Amino acid sequence: MARELFNLLVNDSKDAAPLFPTDTGKGYKQAKAHLGVRKDRWDSTRFSKRSIEDLKERYYDICNILNKARHTTGPEPKNIAYDADNEKRRKEQLKRLFEQLNPMPTEEICQNFNELRSDLVLLYELKLGLSTCEYELQALRHQYEALAPGKTLEIPASLLSNNDPAIPAEDVSARPKALSEVIDVVGSAATPMLDETTPVYNLSNHMIMQLFELKEAQRSSVASSFMKKMEDFKESSRRNDDEECLRKKQELEERLVPKTESQIDVEMTIQRLQNEARLRIQQKEDQIDKKLREVQSIQEKELQEDLKKKTLELQIVEAQRRKGICSEKLELMLKSLDESIISCLNKESFLQTIQMKIDRVTALKNQFQVVANTANNADPLINATRSENIVQQIEDLSEVIKEDISKNNAAVHEKVMLAKRQAQSTVPAPAVKQEQQNDSNNHSEKKTNETDEGYEDLNFVQREDLLLYSQLQSELSQYESSAAAFTNDLSLKALRFELQKAVLHPLNEISDLSGQHLQDKLDRLASLLRGNAVNVGSRVVRATEHPGGLEYCTNLLARRMVSQGEDQVNVNPKAAFPIAAVITELWIEFPIFGRLVLAHFYRQCPYLVPYYAPQQEGQSNEDYYKSLGYRYSNGKVEQQPAYLKRMSGVVRLYAAILISLPRRNQPHPHGLEHAWRYLASLLNLSPRNDITAAILVEFLSVTGHAMSKEYGKQFQKILHLICTEYFSMIRNVTPKGSGGGPVTRLEDFLQESITKGGIPPPAGQLPLRFW
Repeated sequence: MARELFNLLVNDSKDAAPLFPTDTGKGYKQAKAHLGVRKDRWDSTRFSKRSIEDLKERYYDICNILNKARHTTGPEPKNIAYDADNEKRRKEQLKRLFEQLNPMPTEEICQNFNELRSDLVLLYELKLGLSTCEYELQALRHQYEALAPGKTLEIPASLLSNNDPAIPAEDVSARPKALSEVIDVVGSAATPMLDETTPVYNLSNHMIMQLFELKEAQRSSVASSFMKKMEDFKESSRRNDDEECLRKKQELEERLVPKTESQIDVEMTIQRLQNEARLRIQQKEDQIDKKLREVQSIQEKELQEDLKKKTLELQIVEAQRRKGICSEKLELMLKSLDESIISCLNKESFLQTIQMKIDRVTALKNQFQVVANTANNADPLINATRSENIVQQIEDLSEVIKEDISKNNAAVHEKVMLAKRQAQSTVPAPAVKQEQQNDSNNHSEKKTNETDEGYEDLNFVQREDLLLYSQLQSELSQYESSAAAFTNDLSLKALRFELQKAVLHPLNEISDLSGQHLQDKLDRLASLLRGNAVNVGSRVVRATEHPGGLEYCTNLLARRMVSQGEDQVNVNPKAAFPIAAVITELWIEFPIFGRLVLAHFYRQCPYLVPYYAPQQEGQSNEDYYKSLGYRYSNGKVEQQPAYLKRMSGVVRLYAAILISLPRRNQPHPHGLEHAWRYLASLLNLSPRNDITAAILVEFLSVTGHAMSKEYGKQFQKILHLICTEYFSMIRNVTPKGSGGGPVTRLEDFLQESITKGGIPPPAGQLPLRFW
């Protein structure tokens, strides 16, 4: 380090070096450099173990600083780069590389090697003896001549030793090395060894790592690899020599003692019989294995069937137990509900307001009886679960009805108390009031009778149809009012939003993609209407979580189902049939849902009653058109073609419900008999412009094929009536020059039906066993 610093100090073009920068120089030995470092500034607290690399790094940093300080003009001097960490790592690698040298051969290794060398020498001698076995060849030749007199054995030259000097010597470079030339001793000069004196400080990091890896591999595989290679070589050599000796012996025997044809036949027969015996044994073993596998599979199947049977028996017992509990619970609830209804004050007027809820309880009770008495051998627990859900719905409704009755009793009691207090201060006139009330009742009854009598002469609706329409609209209004508290409560906005998603997501995904897909949407909607917990995203909601929630979901689902006719079926007519199938299945399980769907159909399209509503006195045009199903936008009524297209979609969806086939041969809640009733009622009314023709085309194109199969000649008579008299009436009410698009479509449809001799099935109808 002193020499390098001295060289740095005198490295100047202006000042000549007073001393030679060498260790052997005389001047350097006689004159020592007095350095200007007087104080050691090394931080011995933080770095207690200083190494030569750290000192060198600090030294070169000082050198770079001095170079910069001494530099005046010209190019800037280059910095001396020195990485102490890298030098430490290299030094450590070199230490690890050369500290552990090749281990000396131990006594065991030397003994194994000497034994292997002896075996190789013995093998070489045996090979040499085999190549010079003339005595044995002569003995075999005499035996052959004794067995076969008059014949001489010719031994091939390849079996004789090459001792004849006439035979030219082989090319040494071309032939493979002899075994004696291959044998070497331990520690031979040919063994590749690493030289410990190799200068490695000048090597790169990559070369040092290669040497290090080579050294590690040599050290780890010295003993194990050497022994393994020796044993493998010994074993392979013995095996090859034995095989070669046996092969040559057999070859000599075959040449010296020729086999007769009989011996060859016997050997071939023996070999064939042995092969056949081995084949038969293998076939028997395969048959035994196959039978064992069959027996094992049969036993496994029997075990599975026994387990399944026992599981089914346990499920049946559990289902019966749960159904019994539900029946007892339902009986107690209905008894308590009857007692509450009996104790109701002002019963006649109040029960009309809750009649819809009572009817729903009755429908759920009938549904429970059907489910409880139905045996599901495949999965008995399903009916038990459905029974529990129905009982839970009845319980919720009973609680609501009891609460309404208690509120009504409190209100009536308060009115009675108020009347008693007023009676003490004033004198009542009951006779006058009773007379006025009787006159009012008589007047109302007279007016109602007059109205009913007038219905018989009306040309816009049948009396029975109007009564059904009024009843359904009244039930719908009551149902909506029962859910109004839940709908208008701002604190339940988040719950309403989740319930809307639970209704709309599966509803919008209904399609005829597959039966499994349609079943999944039906299960999700049915589970919601049963009051079960359903998953909506990451949240779990239940329709019965709050009073009025179930009514809200049921009414929302019924309304949006009908709206699908305007929005989806209007664009894609084939979409009517999967939606109709889901509506029918829900209608079977939830009768109140079916009545709500029918009420919304009548509200959206009163022509399905059929009902040609007239404009009432004092009714504005906007209100009248809205009652017929028209839409208003910015104060302007909807165009007639768009209105007819929407109504056609609603009619098509309603007709698809009429011809849908319920699963498991269940009775249809609104089947073809209602299609016959509707068609008869429509034909008994005078037709209207455009709308009557549009309705008839959609209705007959969907239901015509099914009605023709069901009613036969009777339907043909109605179709003949439509083609003759009723179509003439439609033409008479169609203004000239109006285009008559629906009338033209109806005419083309009727002509095609007559030409083909019937009405084809509608396109897109679901197959019989679709799901």
